[in-house]
Amino acid sequence: MRKILVYFGWLFPIFTAQASVIFNPNDVPDLVEKILPSVVNISSVTLSQTRVSGLDDFFQLWGVPQERKQSSLGSGFIIDKEGHVITNYHVVAHASEVNVILQNKKSYKAKIIGKDQKIDIALLQIRDENGKPLPDLKVAPLADSDKVRIAEPVLAIGNPFGLQHTVTSGIISAKNRTIGIGPFDNFLQTDASINPGNSGGPLFNLKGEVVGINTVIFSRTQQSAGLGFAIPSNAAKNILTDLKRFGRVPRPWLGILGEKNTPQFASYYELPRPDGIIIYNLVQGGPADKAGLRRGDILIKVGEIKADEMNDVEKELAKLKPTGTLPLTIQRGNKTLTLSVKLKEFPPKIEDLPQGIL
Repeated sequence: MRKILVYFGWLFPIFTAQASVIFNPNDVPDLVEKILPSVVNISSVTLSQTRVSGLDDFFQLWGVPQERKQSSLGSGFIIDKEGHVITNYHVVAHASEVNVILQNKKSYKAKIIGKDQKIDIALLQIRDENGKPLPDLKVAPLADSDKVRIAEPVLAIGNPFGLQHTVTSGIISAKNRTIGIGPFDNFLQTDASINPGNSGGPLFNLKGEVVGINTVIFSRTQQSAGLGFAIPSNAAKNILTDLKRFGRVPRPWLGILGEKNTPQFASYYELPRPDGIIIYNLVQGGPADKAGLRRGDILIKVGEIKADEMNDVEKELAKLKPTGTLPLTIQRGNKTLTLSVKLKEFPPKIEDLPQGIL
């Protein structure tokens, strides 16, 4: 059966199988009653500028508004008594205003504490009108997602199509899924029904712990086809401290663009080896440029890790802090060289960088 990935409005074909499960009806209602108050609905508003060539002055003269509000819905869950809420980055990515709605229908303006696009996680915080923590918040504990087992029953709770606090059930269909939407793909796959609006909502185990953050679905109709993907809870736990402290995840960069080398490519261009990554561009003044790398170098190893794909480089960089140095092994002509790169944080405010820069 042919399926299509629905994520950020993009569509990609994929083939896979489905599964289903039935929970013990005597246990689930009590569990849901306990965990439901920790789940929130998220409404975000984004302002976009409307520009028509040659008519801007006309619009201003007659007071025609050039700003347009776009609303989107998502889900999230409360992780502590301080009112911190986890959701997906893409739910609040460009939002000018974010509101969090609790199960009791009360709505609170949320502050965006931090965002990380690469893992697709955002951290929000809600407080009362005096800036103090809200009383009696129900917290959803984060599980150790490394211990999740295939076929383990799970519950998804969220805000599909604006239908608040909808509960669906299923199992963990697979682990460590790579589906090609980012450098850190490591999804839990579930057949629990997930639809637009579920993004950022929790995937619970039967202990009432969050094992994943629902993020992506595969579907031809943009509705549930029994193929949902959740970010493992450990991925969120690993970046929470940075999001609270810096508002982002400081990661080092090299300032390179590269492409996987192949035997066919090496043969055609008479390259000295058939593997590694061919560096075809560098950011002037970037860490790799300052370390002496050149266009046409073939990157062989990053530290002690063999570099076969650009994702290999990015995953290795993600393990490091933007301090210290990193040895890079390269092939330059007939010479194998090791250059030491002084690591720096990826500049968050640099614009117009090429797509795929590391």
